[in-house]
Amino acid sequence: MQTMNPTKIALLDLAEDILQTKSFANVSFQTLAKGVGIKKGSVYYHFESKEELGEAILDRAMALLKQSLKDIESEPIAKQLHVYTNWFAKHIGAAEKLCPGASFAASWDAVTPSTRKKVEQLYELHKMSLSKIIQRGRNEGAFAVTDKSPESLSTLVFALLQGGLLASRVSQDKEEFAQCKALALQLVKTG
Repeated sequence: MQTMNPTKIALLDLAEDILQTKSFANVSFQTLAKGVGIKKGSVYYHFESKEELGEAILDRAMALLKQSLKDIESEPIAKQLHVYTNWFAKHIGAAEKLCPGASFAASWDAVTPSTRKKVEQLYELHKMSLSKIIQRGRNEGAFAVTDKSPESLSTLVFALLQGGLLASRVSQDKEEFAQCKALALQLVKTG
């Protein structure tokens, strides 16, 4: 695996923070250059365009989610579900930030088709991964079997978790995310 240049990582970190706490419209190469301590022109060495930068943020989010899920694939299914639902608070930050994909969704009409595709891939990765966890839990008798398919249930759970991030961001109350997470777990475990 190729290691990334430390300056590129710092640019990604700062751009991601701005995206998740403000908006992608607030991400500028001038702001990034100043924040990292390089010249504006040097940002173009790492990212040819703002679109490329945004897509790199989404690629990194997908890689982190994939790795997190890979790290727990041999764990008991109930623990996998718990780790997945906690992933949002751990890697995004309840009451602090929005998911990178949700941040782009807030200005969907202004997002380029290429970046939209990356957001859709991140969304599908979440739903597919959660559907697999739910199906395995049902097969093992750990989760309730209901009239909802694992796919439709994963959509509900994902929406609850994303909504919990949004609600807790507005209220600045991490408990709001915790309540949404608890309801999501209840839906999977008891139907």
